[in-house]
Amino acid sequence: MITVNMKEWTGIILAGGMSSRMGSNKALLPLHGSIVLEQVASALAPAVSRVIVAAGPNVDAYQAFGYTCVEDRYPGKGPLAGLHAALEASETEWNLVCACDLPLIQPSFFTAMQWLAESDRRPPAMVPRLEGRVHPLVGMYHRDVLPSLEQCLIEDRLRVTRWLEEIGGRYVEAEDLERAGVQDAADQLSNMNTMQEYRNLVGNLPPSL
Repeated sequence: MITVNMKEWTGIILAGGMSSRMGSNKALLPLHGSIVLEQVASALAPAVSRVIVAAGPNVDAYQAFGYTCVEDRYPGKGPLAGLHAALEASETEWNLVCACDLPLIQPSFFTAMQWLAESDRRPPAMVPRLEGRVHPLVGMYHRDVLPSLEQCLIEDRLRVTRWLEEIGGRYVEAEDLERAGVQDAADQLSNMNTMQEYRNLVGNLPPSL
């Protein structure tokens, strides 16, 4: 097994969305005595030296919980703007990224992504692709992607998957994750956009989370 130095990695949580379909900020929804944002942060923390929240317009709300937050330099341009702001604030080359709406994500997922990145000589980006569906808002991004990311924002080219192809990002398949020790990747990457989806996912969480 390859040894990973957590000091070389920063964790980034993308939490700047408006949660319009949910009806309230999904990052702040309660989760077993805490909030969803805390669950994601706790899953990232063992693999990184620092966690940054790309907060968009929600800086005050998240700072109240003690998080280091950044605002978008290109507001209104979706998750790419949040990723850009957080990568600019990162002090490490290597960054683990996660959307704020994945309450089932576990620390093992991020350590597996690190192991796979090390095994593959660390491409500029690495995200899961399960059953043909790409999950671009959870994975690994190197700070070298910043110039091309900013160009996309300037030109309003905001499709994350298209940009990933342009920079030569690698897709991690289910079998890759299984090889790295993640047996339930599809469950961990279940996200929530509506209140019913939130209730369904929280109902599947073990009491310890």
